[in-house]
Amino acid sequence: MKYTDREVNIPLCCISTTSSLVNKTGSWRFANPVFIRRVSPCNEQCPAGEDIAGTMYLAAQGKFEDAWRLIMKENPFPAVMGRVCYHSCESKCNRAEHDDPVSINRVERFIGDYGLAHSIEIDFSRPEIDKRVAIVGAGPAGLTAAYHLRLMGYGITVFDSKKRPGGLMRYGIPAYRLPKEILDGEIGRLSNIGIDFRMGVKIGESIAWEKISSEFDAVFVAIGAYQEGDPGIKGMDKKGVVKALDFLKEVNRGKYPGMGKKVTVIGGGNSAIDCARVSLRLGADVTLVYRRSQSEMPAHPEEIEMAREEGVKFIFLAGPQEIYGQAHVSGIRLLKMSLGPMDDSGRRRPEPTGETVDLACQTVILAIGESLKVEDLPPSLICEEDRVKADGFGKTNTDGFFAGGDIIDIPHTVTHAIGSGRRAAKAIDRFLKGVKRDKDGLNPTSELADYNSLNSFYFDHRSRTKAHSVKVKERITSFKEVVFSPAKEEAVCEAGRCFNCGLCTECGNCYIFCPDFSIKKDPDGFGYIVDLDYCKGCGICVQECPRGAMKMEFME
Repeated sequence: MKYTDREVNIPLCCISTTSSLVNKTGSWRFANPVFIRRVSPCNEQCPAGEDIAGTMYLAAQGKFEDAWRLIMKENPFPAVMGRVCYHSCESKCNRAEHDDPVSINRVERFIGDYGLAHSIEIDFSRPEIDKRVAIVGAGPAGLTAAYHLRLMGYGITVFDSKKRPGGLMRYGIPAYRLPKEILDGEIGRLSNIGIDFRMGVKIGESIAWEKISSEFDAVFVAIGAYQEGDPGIKGMDKKGVVKALDFLKEVNRGKYPGMGKKVTVIGGGNSAIDCARVSLRLGADVTLVYRRSQSEMPAHPEEIEMAREEGVKFIFLAGPQEIYGQAHVSGIRLLKMSLGPMDDSGRRRPEPTGETVDLACQTVILAIGESLKVEDLPPSLICEEDRVKADGFGKTNTDGFFAGGDIIDIPHTVTHAIGSGRRAAKAIDRFLKGVKRDKDGLNPTSELADYNSLNSFYFDHRSRTKAHSVKVKERITSFKEVVFSPAKEEAVCEAGRCFNCGLCTECGNCYIFCPDFSIKKDPDGFGYIVDLDYCKGCGICVQECPRGAMKMEFME
């Protein structure tokens, strides 16, 4: 080297004889990284209140019983809901901005079926509470309230005018969508935890409401909205005119009503689609008539598409004007419509054009909506606009009486009914304990984990798994279930597509990327903690968190 024979003076330098930990660099920061539990959009959307992100996390690891138990904390019918829920949660899924939304409904169906196949029972270990609650109505709202209150330790008696429990799930949904053995399996668990069922008892007739009120400490009313609408047209008294719920009830009882070769269904909701598809399976040529366009139909798009595949014909922008014939129906006169301005429902109002068209048929099924039969309610309850007046937790104007399901102001779906039963159970518990109500929800104070709060770099691109169905020619010849449950491998794969938004999964990114080694494993168990003595507040950990489970908070 050039200077090997030359002396070089090296200045004195300090060498530490202790650890660098004595230099607490945390004093430099002006912001702290914190671990948070954000609410995923699917969780926020779910009317039943399920922890969807948590369920997908467990299912992706093959922990199906744990996933089942997590669902059962909120919803006692995972196998049912995996079939009949219209999965609005998927419309909010962050993964839709990445590739395709997660097929949450199919995973829930697999988990529900897993619970039935492995005969998993409900854990019930709470001490008995010396108070009794009457549940009037054995539909999804009533059964859910009964389930949650029983788990709290209350004595529960369920009353219903029908011979078997289930309400709309049993008598209103065809077997090709919800096999009755699935429903029976999930309702059977409720009997196993000590819920008493008194079927074939109509409160207000068999037993007075006053007697129920005096014998029970609280009453939950969920009798359903089963009084069907009347279109107010000529010919309603003719033979061959059938109302949707009556028709579906008979079919679900195994009594197939006689009908003509040509059937016209009036309506655009899910009941109308069910009636049309059932009529096809009974050998009829079916036409469904709806007064608006297809885009305004309240029926779920998947059900509409299946009905079309199976051979249901649709006539849009037409409504019934008159049912004609002698003693029996021979046809229906339709009044053509055009769409006008928006109405209160947020859809364009159908307006008659004056033009009519005749449609030959021998049976007309009216599926134009259901309303509350007020005379079947406790006389003390106040109703407003054909609904029982109740707050968000089902509390009515009458002390000790709560209401839920289709008789209150919520959408008429099984999922919303389950959610109302769950909320009412919490309110009844607080009422009986004499405590004030607090906020509801998985984590009501948390912010939403939207797509922008995630780091999508860490997620691959994979299309969602597709549902498998029976071939059309086979499905219309019987009432066997149309859609197959996913295989185990499909369920694990689909659950693995979930981002688990807002949820720490211990991926370790924060630990790996921290330049100061100030992210440490939580000594109390799951997750990580921040050592604020050394964290400089650079924010790298927050930036590299895939799921938005961290954020920076500025110091005061």
